[in-house]
Amino acid sequence: MKKQEGFTLIELLIVVAIIGILAAIAIPNMLDAIDRSRQKRSVADIRTMVIVMQEFRTDFGGYPYSTCNGNVVPNLSTLDDKDGQMVIVPSLIQAIPSLDGWLSPFQYYGGPDGAVRNDSLGKVVAGHFCIFSLGDDGAPGGGTDGSASALDIAPAWCSAQQPGTIPGTRSTHCYQSDIVWGDSSFEQSPEGKQTKC
Repeated sequence: MKKQEGFTLIELLIVVAIIGILAAIAIPNMLDAIDRSRQKRSVADIRTMVIVMQEFRTDFGGYPYSTCNGNVVPNLSTLDDKDGQMVIVPSLIQAIPSLDGWLSPFQYYGGPDGAVRNDSLGKVVAGHFCIFSLGDDGAPGGGTDGSASALDIAPAWCSAQQPGTIPGTRSTHCYQSDIVWGDSSFEQSPEGKQTKC
């Protein structure tokens, strides 16, 4: 009989150790890539909604009005004119992105500052608007990088204050930080290397 040869215990342990080392390197990078793609998707969806809001403003002289308590964006899908015709979906966009990359709803504020009644729409339109994502954790604020909470930034669009009370665009470096667009630019957005904070 011929003696069968197999792997020794030492050889098996070496293989398991090598697989463990490769997994320890690959898994964190994969998770970071997933979070990065979710963040980029959220930024891209906000930009898409901004284009729709600008088209709406061109057609109706203002932005969709909200009650200033953070309407969830899907409510904009059902916005109709005085004749009951839908005005955003499907005329301006086939579907409004309702969930950010982390599957939390986008929030929308349309402030009364500068609001006027549009006769063809049969509704009040806002002078300013704000769209935001609450980031990876789905809660306001969240970053330890000094980023502001969207709920601190957004109400300026719903009050008599001047929108954009936080000076300049604030950069964030945490996946948990809120992403905020107000009127014509990002008030707070990711920049550079992002991390879990």
